[in-house]
Amino acid sequence: MQRHFARLDRIDDIAAAIEYGCEVAKEEGVVRQSYHVTPLFEEPTSPSTIVYSRGFSQEWLDLYQRAEFRRDDPIPRRVLESGTMMTWREAMEAKPNTPANEAYFEAMRDHGLIHGFGVPLFGMHGRDAYAAIDFGRPIEEVSDSQLGLVRAIAQAAHQRVCVLIESAPEKISLSEREREVLEWFTEGKSLSVTADIMGLSPDTVKTYARRIYAKLDASDRVGAVVKALRLGLVHV
Repeated sequence: MQRHFARLDRIDDIAAAIEYGCEVAKEEGVVRQSYHVTPLFEEPTSPSTIVYSRGFSQEWLDLYQRAEFRRDDPIPRRVLESGTMMTWREAMEAKPNTPANEAYFEAMRDHGLIHGFGVPLFGMHGRDAYAAIDFGRPIEEVSDSQLGLVRAIAQAAHQRVCVLIESAPEKISLSEREREVLEWFTEGKSLSVTADIMGLSPDTVKTYARRIYAKLDASDRVGAVVKALRLGLVHV
């Protein structure tokens, strides 16, 4: 396990740290996973929460991108409040549910999201996050060593993300167009969709994106958005 920690400590890019944690989980048998980063003082299912996911169907991702659908998901909040790992079923049964919560759970089942669990991730200065992890089978069938490694690496990767967020430069100047592109990225829009919304060519938006990444010392959209939220460059 120490070799993974040492590797994370050498990573100097937010997206790379997240990706490394996901790769380790995949090697241990995880079939789908998501990492949810929320700005300080906001709910973990707020529209401004950045969700990095792997293994989920595009149909589910499109659903979860909708603010009115995401807000009915009580699982991240319940897991964070518990301070420990909870299976999705345990989180569903932890408190009384509204009809909207029940409809959300039904949608999960319809999309095959049954056996997963949530993990609270704690970071410096209150920068907590949430991870959803699914081995595709009941947790009782997962070995303690697999489960322990996946949980430990998720926490270590989040801590590395927090360190990199804190190391971001404090003063960033963005042009009006760069800020607009970044705001659409913050809302989860892809580069091509952003281009359509702004009435620009994809190549032009790519140019703006490269400038944004350079100014924020990020390698991709996820890293740029996380740093931008921390620095207050965008508000959603």
